[in-house]
Order: sequence, then C-alpha cells, then structure tokens
Amino acid sequence: MKKKIILFFFLIISISTFSQAFDLERQYRYARTLSSKNPDSSEIVLNRIIDSAQKKNLPEFLAKAYYLKSFNSYLQSDAEKSLDFADKALKISTESNYNIGKALAYRMQGTQYAKLGLLKESSTSLRNALSEVKHNNTEEGHELKGMIFNSFLILLNRNQYKEKEFYSKNAIREFQKLKNVTRRNELLISAYTNMGYNLSEIKKFKEAKYYFGQALSLVGENDYYLRANVLNDIGFSFSKQNKPDSAVLYYKKSLAIVDQYGFNEKKIEVTKNLEEAYALLHDDSNTEKYKIENLKLKDSIAYNKAMAVNNTLSKKEENFHQQLNESHSTSKGLIIACLILMIILGAVIFNTIRLRKKHKEAVAKIYKEGISPVVYEEDPQEASEDIQTKNSPTPTEIKISPEVEENILHGLKIFEESLDFNNKNISRYNLANTLNINTKYLSAVIKKHKKFNFNQYINHLRINYIVNQLKNEPQYRKYKINHLAEVTGYSSHSAFSLEFKKITGMHPSAFIKTLDEIS
Repeated sequence: MKKKIILFFFLIISISTFSQAFDLERQYRYARTLSSKNPDSSEIVLNRIIDSAQKKNLPEFLAKAYYLKSFNSYLQSDAEKSLDFADKALKISTESNYNIGKALAYRMQGTQYAKLGLLKESSTSLRNALSEVKHNNTEEGHELKGMIFNSFLILLNRNQYKEKEFYSKNAIREFQKLKNVTRRNELLISAYTNMGYNLSEIKKFKEAKYYFGQALSLVGENDYYLRANVLNDIGFSFSKQNKPDSAVLYYKKSLAIVDQYGFNEKKIEVTKNLEEAYALLHDDSNTEKYKIENLKLKDSIAYNKAMAVNNTLSKKEENFHQQLNESHSTSKGLIIACLILMIILGAVIFNTIRLRKKHKEAVAKIYKEGISPVVYEEDPQEASEDIQTKNSPTPTEIKISPEVEENILHGLKIFEESLDFNNKNISRYNLANTLNINTKYLSAVIKKHKKFNFNQYINHLRINYIVNQLKNEPQYRKYKINHLAEVTGYSSHSAFSLEFKKITGMHPSAFIKTLDEIS
C-alpha cells in the first residue's frame, strides 16, 4: 500500500513537471531574463523552446525564440548570426501573420543595421516595426513600442537632443503603462539610463543624476547587462563633467561585468570610453592599453566572422574528401569527377582573370578621371525628417534668392575644403545649423548644384577623399580598412566598405591591391 501511495505521488509530480517543461510562455520569459545575465544559458532554454514549438506547430513562440537568439548574438557582437536569426523570425512571423513577431524582428534588424552604420536601412526597419504595433494597446504592445522608441535613439547624434528627448520620453511613457511590475521595472532601467545619458550630453547633470538613480534603484544584482549599461553611462556623465577619475571608476566596474559575461558589444564601447578617460588624465600607459584592447576586440570580431565562413568551407571540403574515400564508384566515375573539378577550377581561374582585368580597367579609369558620381536618389528620410512640417513644400518647390543660394554654395565650398565631411557626427541638421540655414534650403541647393541627396553628397566626398589619398599617398595603402573607415568618419569598416563598393564598384582591399599593380 505504501509503495502504491509513493508511486501515485511520483506520477502526480512527473505530470506536473512535464506540463511545466512545455510551458512555452514561462520558458520564453525565463530565457529573456537570462539574456541580460548570461546569453549562453539563455541559448540552452531557447533551443528547447524551438524544438518544442516546431513539434507543436506554434510559429509565434518559434518567431519569438529566434528574435531572442538574434538579441543574444547582438550582445556578443556576432552581427552575421544576429541578422540571420532576425530574418528567420521575420519570415516565420510573416507566414503566420504574427504582427508582434514581425515588430520584434524588424526592431532587431534596425538595431543591428545601426551598429553596422547602415542608418537608412536601420530607420526603415524601425519604422516598419513601429507600424506593426502602432495601434496595439495590449501589455505586449506597450512593451514593444517602448523598446522600439529606445532603439530609435541609436540613429541620432548628440546635436539632436529634442528628438532624443521625444523618443526617450515616449519609451518611458509606454513602459509605465505595463501592469507586470517586474517587467515594467526591468524595461524602465534602460529607458531611465538613456534619459540620463541624453541629459549628460547637454550638461544637465543634476537631472541626469536623478534618472541614473532611478535606474540603479530598479536594477537587480543579477541583471548583469543592465547594471553594466547603467555603470558605463554614469561614467560617461562624469566624463562630461570633466571628472575623469570618477569616470574611470564606473567604466572599470562596467568592464568587469561585460568581461565576465561576454557582452562584447558593450565591451567595445566601455574600452573606448576608458581610453578617452585615461587620455584626459594624461595617463599614456593606460590610454594605450585600452586603445589596443579596443582595437583587438574590434579586429577579433571581424576575424571571427571570416573564420566562421572559412570553417564552413573547410567542413564542406572535408566532407567531400570523406565521401570520395568512402565511395566505391568505378574508375570511370572518378575520372568524370576529376574532369568536373578541372572544369570548375578552370572556370574559377578564368573568372579570377576576368575579374582582375575588370578591376584594373576600373581602377585605371578612376586613377585617370576620378570616381564617377552616382545617380541622384530621393531620400525618404530627408522628406520625413521634420515631423512638425509634414505639409510643407518639398525641396524642389522651395524658392531661394540668388544671394542666399550663393552664400550656401560658398559655405559648402568651405565645408569641402576643410574636410569637415569626414566628421563622424556630421548630419544634415548640424551642417544646416553651421551654415545658419534650414535643412530644406540645404537639401535643395545640394540637389540642384551637386546632383545628390545629402547622404549621397557626404558619402561621395568621403570616398573621393580616400581614393585621392590612396592614389597620392602610398602609405595609406598599408592601413587597415578599420583605420580608413575611421579617417573618413564611418562608424564601422562594414559601412565604409559598403559605400566604397557602391561608388567605385569594388571592395577597398581589391581597389588597393589593384592600385598597387598599376601604379
């Protein structure tokens, strides 16, 4: 009888455990919590969710799991995986008409694109995300809208405080509508931190301190990523107050966390901040130390991407040889296989020669005539940038007096001659502000006289500048792509390479190699 009772209770516990093991909503919330603590642990839970969601044909949880995988990859600076998982989440959500999933995927795409310097693509993705949940006033809808508003901040520069304030306050307002206190507080930490950071940029340190205090009061001891983020931004605030000693103290606290839990994306930012803080302290040893660490980290991330591709190709090659070794095909089959390989090799060699010839012709033309301007394209971001003036005339309808037009052209000439287009923080807004005109006048004159939209104008000036440097200053050809990107004001080597290829027709490394051959 006693054994039967024990067996009965064992069955009850087993059934309960089994049902909880497949509570996908609970597991998803748990995986989401783990993301800010230890992304690797989160991945284990997410793999279980994906397996279960596939078996039960539950596309919504499958989409959310891939979104969270994308976020984990983003934290670890694996852009390739982050975008791959976001694409999977978007495809599943689109096929199942799941708006929340589409918004999550678009948001992750937008955030990752911004980190790669693809600001136009980022803006498009984030606006798509917002449109998916614009009228969704559920708990999940408010949460996601706040997260999207937070993501818009990454597109703005330090001079766009009003826009930053708009998005930050909207994020806080959406999060405050959440009834789940734990989730509300968790999301408010980032929103408060962003507000503190924005206020520090315009030297409103008293107000910034209040928001940082709010964030610290909500962050838990085990919320490692969120705590690292708050500590880093407090360090930034002290740096803006010309208190580099205090800044270093908070940066190091943040670095200890991101170093321990592998938050590589944040580690890049923190090591850069430490380099700048030690420079203010005139501590050359530590300045150099963190500069090198920051560069190594950036290079290792780029190297890891290349290694991932190389490993994939190596595995394919190993499988191919293994299949050949295990094969019992006839000698005729082997001969055919060899012939096929020879044909492929010949095609590869022919294509390589053709490509090199094409590159030489293109580089020779650029060397002699300079780069050709791209075709003018309308920039939707320029048209929709001024939220308050939706019904105002477009740049082509604007009437500008000859005197004003001449003054703008003179200002642009000085801007070009001083190489200010290589400034990382240049934007249509701050250039217009420098020239003491509005952005519509600036866009209209650039379109009329330069035949570009603003982004095309800046990119063309930058790429033209670096091409001239590569032509006339041979030492530039020895620099890494990262350095060339930094010289021309791009936020990453990926963004620089993308624009370089778009304008010249080839990757910077291919251009440099060919330039060495013909000059």
